[in-house]
Amino acid sequence: MDPNYVQNLRYKLQKRMRRVNGADSQVLHAVVQQFWGYINSNSIFLGILEKIEHNIPEEIQGPAINIPTGNLSGPFYPEDEKGLVALSYLVLKGCIERSSKDSEINAGLIYSLENSLSNASDLFKSLFVEPLYDYLDEQLDDQRAILALLRKYKHKCEWFQRDKLFELWKNNTQKGERLLAMHLYEYLHDQGLDFSIEPQSISGEADLVAAQKSDDPLIADVKIFNAPNKKSYIAKGFTQIYRYTRDYSEPFGYLIIFNTSNSDLKLVLSHQEQSTPFVVYNGKTIFMLTIDIYPIEATASKEGKLKTVQITEKDLVKVIEETEQ
Repeated sequence: MDPNYVQNLRYKLQKRMRRVNGADSQVLHAVVQQFWGYINSNSIFLGILEKIEHNIPEEIQGPAINIPTGNLSGPFYPEDEKGLVALSYLVLKGCIERSSKDSEINAGLIYSLENSLSNASDLFKSLFVEPLYDYLDEQLDDQRAILALLRKYKHKCEWFQRDKLFELWKNNTQKGERLLAMHLYEYLHDQGLDFSIEPQSISGEADLVAAQKSDDPLIADVKIFNAPNKKSYIAKGFTQIYRYTRDYSEPFGYLIIFNTSNSDLKLVLSHQEQSTPFVVYNGKTIFMLTIDIYPIEATASKEGKLKTVQITEKDLVKVIEETEQ
């Protein structure tokens, strides 16, 4: 599996967008169909599209219905980026659902002063396809940036603060998980992420949802892994993050696991990005990062063979499926 999964996904998206930009008016509908089919066939993109679907401004819906048919008295321009992305999504969806080869051209002609097919084709690409493409690309890029910050945090903890963080947990194991979570959130705040700590989510779980003060909440949570019999606890944490992403209509979530045991926790998952494994389930992408803070008491040659505990994708998804039956 390519470790740069998201970067590879962005490259494939760029190739589809180049096809759209190179299409003339005669084949535009077919190429837009291919573009739409691609983003709707990928689970990660589906999660992002679902987020758009859940945040469509009411004033966008009327014009979006009429633009693919050309039945709009004049050009309609959203007031902000959120409206532009929502309009782009709905117009493309409308063009595909109408199955008319003229839908894209009819939409472009509403905005064309030249009243030519070529100009209408270019306007459709720039007004509707490109804003949706840009949004998808930016969402992927944002996740890579957050993963880079989390990887840097992992190295900082394991290289320089291992003993300190282990003592923080050991001295108060009942509150240790929350103390380590606050340590993570302090780091993210120092790195420039503007967020607040939500006391409770819609799903009823207490504490530890970090939500940015914007339209793009950062869904993150911290769990402790302390013994082989705690596999189920990690699986429940994964389920909790999944529910958070569903509650907030967010495509991405992050589960950070502090390993306070002398066992090696191995996440056996299908995908990874920047060496961070993740699971895609029902349009939600959950990244899982393990941070080992158990003190190193001997050199690697003297420690002996580590006991390994494996958590598979099946272990994680099984808990979701059991709780939703």
